[in-house]
Amino acid sequence: MSRFPKDNWIKDALAKGYIIARENGDIYRAKRATKDGVVDRSAGYAKVAVQVHKKTGRVYFNMTWRNFKKSVLVNRIVAWRFHPNPDNLPQVNHKDGNKENNAKDNLEWATGSENEKHAHRTGLKSGRGSANSNAKLTVADVHAIRASDNPVPALCDRYGVSRSTITNIRNNKTWTHV
Repeated sequence: MSRFPKDNWIKDALAKGYIIARENGDIYRAKRATKDGVVDRSAGYAKVAVQVHKKTGRVYFNMTWRNFKKSVLVNRIVAWRFHPNPDNLPQVNHKDGNKENNAKDNLEWATGSENEKHAHRTGLKSGRGSANSNAKLTVADVHAIRASDNPVPALCDRYGVSRSTITNIRNNKTWTHV
């Protein structure tokens, strides 16, 4: 089973005039189009009601085009409309870090690595402590480990971490921000 070519599907909707992106990040959808992709521009356009994904904070809407219904990210539509992507970069970065600001001047194409580095550089992600997706401990756990007189092996068993993790916490080599 081949992967649905969502990017090309969205680009087709843009090219045919089914959806229109504005410089401020607003998206408009044609009020009438056939299942074959013929848009009746004389019927006019309506502003799309967008939603914000609770977990990621990304702005999206649901779109039906050529008999397919998919959720679509607003930032990608605006980026495709206003920013060439000759290097075929896979992600859209929000320069100000605000995922709800999908204005043309706030968006740029980026690699995943560039996007991550930008998030760390601007403080959107710290990657430190429990903010690190691989963290097994919480700030409260670290305080308890430092305050405990229990032997290292007992703490390893209690928290499910290695001897070096406990030792590094106690010696302030890790979790130094706490």
